[in-house]
Amino acid sequence: MAHHRARLDPGEPIFTQRSFVEKNIELDVGWTGQADGQEVALSAAAGWVFARRLEIDVEIPTGLQIPDDGATTGSLDDVAAGVQLLVCCAPEQILDYLSLRLDVGAPTGSRAKDIGGTGSWQVSLLPGRLQTLLPQLPDLLVQAQLAYAEQLRPDAGSEAIAASLGREAVRQKQVLWNLAFTQPVAGGRVRPVLEMLGTSIVDAEPGGTGTSVELAAGFWLVPFADEHPLSALSLALGWRWPATRFKQEQASGLFIAEWSFGT
Repeated sequence: MAHHRARLDPGEPIFTQRSFVEKNIELDVGWTGQADGQEVALSAAAGWVFARRLEIDVEIPTGLQIPDDGATTGSLDDVAAGVQLLVCCAPEQILDYLSLRLDVGAPTGSRAKDIGGTGSWQVSLLPGRLQTLLPQLPDLLVQAQLAYAEQLRPDAGSEAIAASLGREAVRQKQVLWNLAFTQPVAGGRVRPVLEMLGTSIVDAEPGGTGTSVELAAGFWLVPFADEHPLSALSLALGWRWPATRFKQEQASGLFIAEWSFGT
């Protein structure tokens, strides 16, 4: 029985990639507001740890496009796999966690429905450190993500622009720089999260490059007691919104249900 797992795991960000490895099953429901409608994403993911330092992940997402004018469409999104290696560290060192991660998404979605179909790859450096700023608030986990990502194939909009100009379409390239703070309270049953999410698009169609910064806030909740059969379940709710004029989305929210296994 998976007693205590959810409450005693390290604090987790909601939108930033986690710097530690873990065994879990996760169900996500996301909502994004866009200029011409809304997008709803549902995904199922599983991660497993091998030799205590190597994590393998698989994610199967689906999406719904709900335009302000027009019919709602749905499709399988880009199925992804990831591998994460916990390189080091330990509490007595500068960092508690330092991981390297590679994610690859196959172009299994539908570009015609604007639900994936481009595929991508991303490599991330993930440091994390536990801090105690006040005796009453121990184990503040500070996590960062520095990542580089590229599309495997251009999106439909990029191809349309390129065709009109008589040249080759551009595969978007971007750098991500995220920072997350997670503070366990109430014995670890509640974990507020604050995040700053930066995206710098370094190559795209004319007018598509630039840097955006988003702020995010949310919380994790462990709803069941330690000896309850469902003690390994954690729930999270988070929101993110743009803080700069250059932005790709209006606002978005994410609900996570996660079941943690012993490592």
